Amino acid sequence: MTSNTDNTEQFDYGITRTSIDDGAIIIVRTQGDMSRNAINTWASLIILTMQEWKSDRPLALINNLSHPQQGFTPFSQKRTQDIVKARPKGLTVYAAVVIPRTFMYHILEMFSRTPIFKQTGQHVQFFNTEEQAIEWIREELKKY
Repeated sequence: MTSNTDNTEQFDYGITRTSIDDGAIIIVRTQGDMSRNAINTWASLIILTMQEWKSDRPLALINNLSHPQQGFTPFSQKRTQDIVKARPKGLTVYAAVVIPRTFMYHILEMFSRTPIFKQTGQHVQFFNTEEQAIEWIREELKKY
């Protein structure tokens, strides 16, 4: 992992983590690598981000999965469930998922309605652009 001056950290498989708005919003971007190692890197980064969150404010997290090669596999589904289960007790998370309105968008939206996602303190919304996701997150953070 390397760190740049623009608050972007680079990880293996083209995965990046950027903080904006003075660290209030975290954006994780992928490059569509669907290998198990890439999915594990992405999931571990999200879990680490939750564990490291020290603010009194909710974690505002944007997962930009808009790369054309991005997919949804049984393994990525399992790792997503692992992320949800790893949310520290008492941490409120606003998670925006950026994904083009494709078949995969509808699959992920249906998956997000499963009981594991219906937990207090966890809010997931889907967007087609990162700008829409940032706008929603900023509006949610105004409540705190």
